[in-house]
Formats: sequence, structure tokens, C-alpha cells
Amino acid sequence: MGDALGQVLPLALLDTLGVSTIVVPVWFLLMPSGLRIGRVFGYLALVSLGYLVLGLVLLSTLAAVHEDLRSALESPAGDTATGVAGGALLLLAAWYGLLRRERPGSGRLVRRREQAVGRSSTAKGLITVSALAVVLEVATMFPYLAAIGTLSDSALPWPSQAAVLAVHCLVMVAPAVLVTLARLVAKGAVHRPLHRIDSWLRDNARENTAWLIALVGFVLLSNSTAYGRITALLSAG
Repeated sequence: MGDALGQVLPLALLDTLGVSTIVVPVWFLLMPSGLRIGRVFGYLALVSLGYLVLGLVLLSTLAAVHEDLRSALESPAGDTATGVAGGALLLLAAWYGLLRRERPGSGRLVRRREQAVGRSSTAKGLITVSALAVVLEVATMFPYLAAIGTLSDSALPWPSQAAVLAVHCLVMVAPAVLVTLARLVAKGAVHRPLHRIDSWLRDNARENTAWLIALVGFVLLSNSTAYGRITALLSAG
């Protein structure tokens, strides 16, 4: 289990920079008034639980089709699909990071925050925001998906895989838990740093996501024969 933890924990640290694991909690904590801070802890618990359940479902699915999936990926058609997927992700990263324009903000996000952690918050509002955060981000949670792939390829029994995945989910929300505790204990002292963190995350969220997409695209492309042909073509030119 130690080797699996050693491979998974660095991925969990990357996941601490996700939108659902740090951006949304900081956004909650910056609520100007009426913040129910217990709801922030509830949100973090729901997000970590949601990722754990999703991860366990994926692990079970991969365990059932692991050999068939490996054979499919090693076939000529699988090799072509891998190369095409890698190239598509690189193009998606370029579009998302350089070309896609932001839509103007609206009051809907503010209302969502109020429903989740404000004075008039409800359990339904908190659960809705938590579920949306997980669903909308899961497609770009590449470190988490890589961790699931690592565990699926390991020789660990399923209960041990589940335990390592649970540790991953706890680590990925740990910084947000610490920031929330700091906000609870020393509101005035952390208010300005929280604003700076929020500004940095919002300013760099698009670029960080684009780089993650590009990294996965490059890994996929480099594991296909198309990569060898591209590099040979570039070398010849």
C-alpha cells in the first residue's frame, strides 16, 4: 500500500488546486456577510464524499473490464484512438486557454452562494452546489482520474484501493479545510490574504486548466505511434 500511496499522494496535491476543492471554498469564505461557516465544512465533506463514491464506481468498473480495455488500447484501432484523443485534447487546451472568451458574470452565482452558505442557506442548496461542483469539474480532474488508473493497475486488493482513494479525497480538501479553520479563528487576519488567493485563482484558473488538459493530451499522444511519426517528420524538416 505504501508504494500506491507514494504514487497517488502527489496527484492528490495537484487536486487541491481544483475549482471544487479550493476556488469554490475560498469564494464561499469571501461572502461579505451572513456566512454560515459550518456550511463550508459541509460542502467540503460532500465534495470529498462525492469524489470517493465516483472513484469507487470507476474502480469497480475498471476491475471488471481491465483486461479487455488493455487489449483494446493495444490494438491498431486503440492506438489510433489514443493518438486522436491526445491531439484533440491539445487543441481543446489551446482553445480553452487562448481563444475562449469569458461570459459576463451574472447574479446567479451570488444566489447559489447564498443558498449554499448564506443566512438563508438550505441543505438542498448546499447539496445542489456540491453536486454541480463535482459534476462540472470531473472532466478536468485529470490527477484524480490518473490516481484511479494507477490504483486499477496496482496489485492491491479492492479494499486497500478504496482506502488509498479515501486518503486521496481527504488530502484534496485538506488545504480548504485549513483555510476555513483560519477564517473561523482569525477572520480579520486572513480576510486580505483570502482576497489575494481568490484573485490569483480566478485570474489563473483558465490557464491552469488548459495546462492540465494539454498535459494529458501530450501523454496520450506520446503513447501512440502517431507521436513517433510526428517527431520523425519534424526532425526531417
